[in-house]
Amino acid sequence: MMIHPEEADPEKGVGAEISWQRGTCPRCGSDQVIHHVIGMPVAGAMESSPPWVVWEGCVGLGPERECRACQHAWWPEDVGYAEDPEPWIDGLTGQEEPIDPAPLRVVGAVIVDGERILAARRRPGKAAAGMWEFPGGKIERGESPQQALVRELAEELGVQVSVGHLIGRGEGEAGDRDLHLDCYWVRLVGPVPTGSTDHDRLEWLGRDELRERQWAPPDVPIVQVLLAGAPPVFDRP
Repeated sequence: MMIHPEEADPEKGVGAEISWQRGTCPRCGSDQVIHHVIGMPVAGAMESSPPWVVWEGCVGLGPERECRACQHAWWPEDVGYAEDPEPWIDGLTGQEEPIDPAPLRVVGAVIVDGERILAARRRPGKAAAGMWEFPGGKIERGESPQQALVRELAEELGVQVSVGHLIGRGEGEAGDRDLHLDCYWVRLVGPVPTGSTDHDRLEWLGRDELRERQWAPPDVPIVQVLLAGAPPVFDRP
């Protein structure tokens, strides 16, 4: 949690009683997350902080989050659900300046079964129809990337899964918004999918066969990582 000085309101008690939420690592899913708070604290913040909060003061450079389990470090505003940015006023002209819309944050599943990987083709009528991708979907407010992926795969493929480590990020466009696709290693827990709400074809492919498909642009960087031989990583069974 990061509380900025301008958010403090002594009359309302803001800063005196703070509800700290530790969250989970966007890379490995661990709850062993450290918060590095950068800047001057508001009244009562230091006194209410749990032991996993480290006060860096004005000399802190970030990132603001760190995972003790996998040593991943990140800025919280760069992962998960993307809040719409606040409008800003030009200090010289007094005019409200246009702002870019928040990126669309989505997650994708590289579902592995031995040496095979599940690929899905977008059905007609969908954006990028006919192109191949890794199944997944949008991150909703309040979800971790891993929670979003579990929900989306249940809705889309009717399967239960175990989510492993983050593989990487691909980027693209969704209308006038940037699109950020974070892909994870995933294993099925139970039966294999037989259909999809968003795809007209599902295929299990060997890594070399990935080259033979036309992939949606955001998925291409992930395919390149797979072709380079990256091994699946799962911390938990």
